[in-house]
Amino acid sequence: MNKPTRHEGFVEAEPVVEPNEQPAAPAEEIPEAPADVWPVKVKLLHRPIRGLKGEMLNELSFREPTGGDINRYGNPCHVNQEGDVVILERKMTTMMAALSGLLPPQIDLLDPRDWNSAAYRLRGFFLPDPASW
Repeated sequence: MNKPTRHEGFVEAEPVVEPNEQPAAPAEEIPEAPADVWPVKVKLLHRPIRGLKGEMLNELSFREPTGGDINRYGNPCHVNQEGDVVILERKMTTMMAALSGLLPPQIDLLDPRDWNSAAYRLRGFFLPDPASW
């Protein structure tokens, strides 16, 4: 018997779910970041850090960035040719320090998971908005 070949543009039939079989659960979606409400707060879930006055911080609070921040510290994010968002770690660390009122060495002490949580929460504010094109 000849097996049918696949042609570009044709769609495969939907998989048949047997009566006793559960359909596959949809992939878990990443929740959208909350609206632009300033200051942006990010909880430190893995390790607190010491603030400027010696207090222990369980949350970072970031003020709204400006074009001047990008001019002073550089843009911490860009989109590469494949369309992937790339976070530039050193620039993001400097930007997080400036926006939180902390020093870069304090940001360096963040648990990597907390650092990434803060960086991913802030990255959207440094990317172009296609609606303006």
